[in-house]
Amino acid sequence: MIFLIPVVLSSGAGAVSLVKKWETEKVFRTPESVIYDAERHILYVSNIDGKSDEKDGEGFISQLSMKGAVVKLKWIAGLNAPKGMGIAGTRLYVADVDELVEIDIEKGKVIARHPAPGSKFLNDVAVAADGSVYVSDSAESQDAIYRFDGEKVELWAKAPSLNGPNGLFVDGGSLVIGVSGDSRLKRVDIESGRISDVVTIGSGIDGVAPDGKGNFIVSDWRGRTMLVEPSGGIYVLLDTTAAGVNSADICFLPKWKMLLIPTFSDNRVVACTLVY
Repeated sequence: MIFLIPVVLSSGAGAVSLVKKWETEKVFRTPESVIYDAERHILYVSNIDGKSDEKDGEGFISQLSMKGAVVKLKWIAGLNAPKGMGIAGTRLYVADVDELVEIDIEKGKVIARHPAPGSKFLNDVAVAADGSVYVSDSAESQDAIYRFDGEKVELWAKAPSLNGPNGLFVDGGSLVIGVSGDSRLKRVDIESGRISDVVTIGSGIDGVAPDGKGNFIVSDWRGRTMLVEPSGGIYVLLDTTAAGVNSADICFLPKWKMLLIPTFSDNRVVACTLVY
């Protein structure tokens, strides 16, 4: 992975850069997403291991230590094309094509598969403080966000302005969404459903995470990872597009300024420190 001098597209935050901490060997099988389990101090990595929309039963979830050592490669097997993940208590929720898979973390097994009626390409997952689980559907013309209320998955938001929704995170009373259709971050008020623009990115959007300082870290699946200010400032932290190394559904841990990047077809997870 090639680390570049930060490219400042718009000024404001000052100099920012990434310093690599560690990287795994190419042991994963199309790693799409990585998430941190704070209660158990461990990372989970979703592996598609096949086509992104194929229900082939080959997908799996890996456990990875905070120092980059594989704890168990196929911790949870028998999934299809697992992508985004979210944690609520002892439950790990995984977007898997057209259903939300519920995993009991302590037992290490799938306990339920919740179908999302009408969905085609469930992608990212975000969990709210009340336990509600939000899931984006990135399939063409779906323009949809689903919500799991603990019992069933239902369509929650659908609008032309949500064209190609992918990365999600809950920010207080709103859901922040990375929308690739118009390359913008958007905010949906959870109570009213009102959709508003936050900032224009100018490229495709995969993962989205808050940096803990009011900014966003955004990945473009093709290989760009950026720090984005709400005012529009964009800092390219890493660009591996030319090398053919992807930057999929990232995870950022503000406590350690640690950015975790699953490299998709490059089959690694890379950990970096964000330096302001």
